[in-house]
Amino acid sequence: MPGSLESRCIRLEVISAKNLKIPSERIPAGIYISIDVHSRRRWKSAIGVLSSDESVTWGDAVTLSSQVSSALSIQIRVSHELDRMLGNGEVIGKLETSGDELLDHGNEPFKLSFPPVRGVRPSLTLKAAVVHACDNQDGALLDVLVDSEIARDTDAGHARFATYVTPLSVGSEPLSGYIQEDLQDIDTITFLFREALALRPQSHPDRALSLYRLILSLNWCYDRTDTAGCIHESAQLCCNLLPLCPEGTYLRSMGVDSEVDYMIAECNNLPTDASNEGIHLRRNMLALSPLGHQRRPRALNELAQAFEARFDQHGSIDDLEESIQLRREAVSLCPEGHSSRDYYLNNLAFSLNSRFVHQGKSHDLDEAISLYEEALHLRPVGHEFRDLSLDNLGAALRTRFSDRGDDITRAISLGREALTLRSPGNRRRDTTLGNLASALNTRYDKSHVSEDLNEAIDMYRESLSGMIIPGAM
Repeated sequence: MPGSLESRCIRLEVISAKNLKIPSERIPAGIYISIDVHSRRRWKSAIGVLSSDESVTWGDAVTLSSQVSSALSIQIRVSHELDRMLGNGEVIGKLETSGDELLDHGNEPFKLSFPPVRGVRPSLTLKAAVVHACDNQDGALLDVLVDSEIARDTDAGHARFATYVTPLSVGSEPLSGYIQEDLQDIDTITFLFREALALRPQSHPDRALSLYRLILSLNWCYDRTDTAGCIHESAQLCCNLLPLCPEGTYLRSMGVDSEVDYMIAECNNLPTDASNEGIHLRRNMLALSPLGHQRRPRALNELAQAFEARFDQHGSIDDLEESIQLRREAVSLCPEGHSSRDYYLNNLAFSLNSRFVHQGKSHDLDEAISLYEEALHLRPVGHEFRDLSLDNLGAALRTRFSDRGDDITRAISLGREALTLRSPGNRRRDTTLGNLASALNTRYDKSHVSEDLNEAIDMYRESLSGMIIPGAM
C-alpha cells in the first residue's frame, strides 16, 4: 500500500458490474452505485441501463478525501423511478470496506464480489488510485445524508416487496393454473394483468413488464384455447412492447423475443383473412419482422395473401398491386440457394398471372412464365411440389398460346408429367385433368387432329367423375 495519505485523495473509478439479479424481479429504470462515507455523506454514480446479459457499464468516477481511509459502504442499488427517486431504491448488494483496502489492489481494475442474489453473486469492477492536488472542493462531490420518513418508508417497501416476491408467493399461484389448464385461472390472471397495465401509463417504468406479462398470459391462453382474439391482442401488445425494450436491454433477456416469435409463428398459421382486421394483423406481423428477421419473408407473403384475397372479393387493382410488391420483396429476401425461394417465386408468378387476367398486359404473363420456369427448375424430379409447378407453368403456357399462338406443345408435355405425379385419389388430379384436357382441346382447335379431341373428352369425363359428390343422385 502507498505511504501516508495525508494531503492526498483517492480517485475511485466505477467501471462495470455483472450478474445483477433484481431481488424483486421488477424491471429497473436503472442501476447505480452508492458509496456512503462515515454514514454521513453519500456519492451516487450515474444511473446505468441494465443490459440483457445482466450487466451495467458506467465509467464514472469520484474523488474522495484521504479521511475516508477507514469506513466505506459500497452498494449496488436499483432505481425504479424514471425521474427523481423518493428513496434510495432497491439494494442488490452491499459491502463494508475502506479506502485502504481499495488501494491494496494497486492502480489496476479489480472486482468486488457481493453476497448472492437469487443464487448468483453480483460483482463490481472498480479502480482506485492515489491522486494529488486534493482541495476542499472535493467534499462537495458527496451529498449530506438526510434522514426522512418518506425515504425510509420507500426503501423499506422495496425490501419487503423483494422478500415477498418468491417462487412460492401468492402472485405465482394463479399462473400454475396455466400449467394445469385451468381456464378459469387463465381468464382471471389475464384480467388482472390488463388491470395492472391500465394503472401503468406510458411513462411508468414497469409498463413494459406489464405488457410482457399480459402477452405471456394471452399466448398461453391461445395455446390452450385457440381463441383468435387472444393472439390478435397479443400481436398489438407486442408492437407496443418492443419500442420500450430494444435489443440488448434487460427485459429482452427475460423471454420477450421467444414470446414474440411464438406469436408471429402462430399468426402466420392463421387462415387468410381479407377483412380490415385481418390485414391490420398482418401489418403488425410485418412490423415485428424487420429487415433481417428470419420470419420476414413469411410475414410479407401472408400480408400479400390477405391483399390478394381482398382483391378477389372486391376487384380493387390497388390490392393486387400491393400484393405483387410484397411478393417481390419476399423473393428478393430469398436469393439463389435459399430453401424457400421456389415457394415465393411461385406465389409472385401467381399474382402476376392474376394481374394479366385482370388487365391483359402480356409482360405480366411473360414474367409469370419466367418465374414459374425458375420455380420448376428448383423442384426437380422427386420434389414434393413438382406437380404443382408443372401444372402452373403448363396452364400459363396454354394461356399464352391462346393469346399469341405458341407454347401449346410444351404445355401439354408439362401437363402429362404433372398427371403422372397425381395418381387416382390425389385431391388435385381432377384439376390437372381439366388443365390438360383444355390444352389438348386448344391444340385441336388449331390443328384439328382428332386424337387430341378424343383424349381431351376422356380427360374431361375422368375429371368430372372425380368431382362427383359421394351419395349424390
